[in-house]
Amino acid sequence: MARDIEKGASPATPNPIAGLGEADKRVLSYAATIGMEFDFSVLAAATEMQEEPLAESLERLVHRGILRELRGGDTYAFIRVVTLAQVYRDISSSRLRVIHGKIADAYEKLHPDPTPDIIPEMGRHFHLAQVHDKALVYNRYAAAQAMGAFSPDVAIHYLARVREDLAALPGDHRLEESDVLKELGEQYSAMGDGTKADEYYAQSLGKLPEEEVTLRALLLMSRANAARETDKLGLMRQYIEEAIRLFEKVGHKRGLALAHRTLTRAAYKEGRYEVGKREIELTLGYLDPEKDAKEVARCYIEFGNVLSIMPDPAELARAIEYYRKAIQSLEPLQDYAELGRAHNNIAVALGISHPREALKELEESRICAERTKDKRSLGWTLFNTVEFHLALGEETEAARNNAEARRILSRINDPVAMQHIALNEGILAQHRKAYEESERAYLDSLIQAESLGYPPDVVEVLMYMAMMYAEWGKKDQAIRAISRIKEVGEDQVFSIYRPAYEDLKKQLGI
Repeated sequence: MARDIEKGASPATPNPIAGLGEADKRVLSYAATIGMEFDFSVLAAATEMQEEPLAESLERLVHRGILRELRGGDTYAFIRVVTLAQVYRDISSSRLRVIHGKIADAYEKLHPDPTPDIIPEMGRHFHLAQVHDKALVYNRYAAAQAMGAFSPDVAIHYLARVREDLAALPGDHRLEESDVLKELGEQYSAMGDGTKADEYYAQSLGKLPEEEVTLRALLLMSRANAARETDKLGLMRQYIEEAIRLFEKVGHKRGLALAHRTLTRAAYKEGRYEVGKREIELTLGYLDPEKDAKEVARCYIEFGNVLSIMPDPAELARAIEYYRKAIQSLEPLQDYAELGRAHNNIAVALGISHPREALKELEESRICAERTKDKRSLGWTLFNTVEFHLALGEETEAARNNAEARRILSRINDPVAMQHIALNEGILAQHRKAYEESERAYLDSLIQAESLGYPPDVVEVLMYMAMMYAEWGKKDQAIRAISRIKEVGEDQVFSIYRPAYEDLKKQLGI
C-alpha cells in the first residue's frame, strides 16, 4: 500500500522543525501566522521580544534552512510552503486566536495611518483573532479598495468576512447587514452572474427594516436589473412596479428615472420600440442634466438602442450620435461599464459595411470590460467581432474569438449570449460552405431565440437561414424562412440588415 506523500516532500527529507528550542518554535509560530513573507518590525512588535534575541533566533532559523533573509534583514520569508503549513497546523485554535490578535495590534501600532497594502492584512488578523468590531472596519475598507480597483472577486472575499463579523457582534445590525448583502449582489452582478446577484439582493431585502422605503425601492430596482439580465422580464416588471409605487410615495425623482430607464431596456428586448422611446423620454424628464450627468449619459445609450432599430434608416445615424454623446459624458466620469456598452453598440450600429471602424470600437469595449473585470461584457465583445473579422477575410480570428466567448460565457448564466454564439457558429460554417453544419447551428440558435421570446433575434436568425438556404440552392426553404419572418413581423428586422433583407426578397422573387 503506497503512502500519500505531501507534494514537494520526500520520505527521506529530515524534518527541519525537529529539535528546535522553545524560543525558536515561538518565533516560528508567530512568523507562520503572519504569512509566507514577514517584516522584522511586525514580528518584533507581535512577539514583544528585544531586537537582539529575535535577530539571533531568526539567524538560527535561516541556518536551519527554514527561513531566508530578504532586503537586508528587514524582511524574511519561509523557504518552503509545506514548512509554513506544518508550523501553522500545529498551533492550537485558542493560541492561534491570541497570536492573530497580537499581530493585528502590532500592525495597528506600527501603522496608525495604514496604507492600502496593510489594510487587508489588518482586516485578516483582526478577523481571525475574533476582534469583530475592528475586523469589520478594516475589511470594509479592504472591500472598498477592491471595488475601486475593479476586483469584484477580491471584494467578495472581504465582504464575506464582514458578514461573519457583523453576525458575531451584539445588537441589531440589520441595516448594515442589508447593505453588505447588497454590495455582495453588486459584485456578483459586476462579474456577470445575475442569478447569484439576485440571491444576495433578496437576502438584503429580507434584512431591511420596513421604514427604509427608498432603500427598499432601490433594492427592488437591483433585483429588476438582475431579472432583466437573466431574461425574466415578467419578474422584472413586477419588481419595477413595486419600486415605482415606493419612489412615488417618497417623491424620489432619480429613482423614478431609474425605473423608467429599466423599462426602456425591457421594451427594447421585447421589440416594442415606440414604448421604449416613450419610456426613455419619461426618464429624461425626471433627470437634471447637471446633477444627474451619469444617468443622462446612460439614457443616451438607451435612446441610441431604440433609434437603431426604428424603421427609418436615418434614425441609425441619430443612434450613433447618441452613443457618441454618451461616451463624451461618461469618459470624465470613468463609468467604464457603460462606456464599454456604448462602444459595443456603436460597433453593432456601424455594421459589416464598416468592419475596421467597428473593430476599433469593440477594442475600446474590450479595454473597458478588462478594467471592470466584467467577464460577461468581455464575452460579448468577443463574439460581436465575428462578422467584422469575416468581412475582412480574417476567418481564423473570427473563429477563435467566438470559441473564446463560448468558453467565458458558458460559465455564466447568459442565455442571450449563448444564442448569439450559436448564430455565429452557423455564420462561420456558412462561410466555409459547410451548409449542413451551418443549418444545425442556425436551428440551435433559432430554438434558443424563440425560447427567450425576443422577436428581433428570432428574425435575425431566420434571415441568416434564408440567406444560407438561398446560397445552398434550397430556394423553397429560403422562402419558408422569409414567410416566418413576416409572421413575426418585418418591423423587427434590424436597420443595418434592411438593405440585405430587401435584396434577398428580390433574389427569391418575393
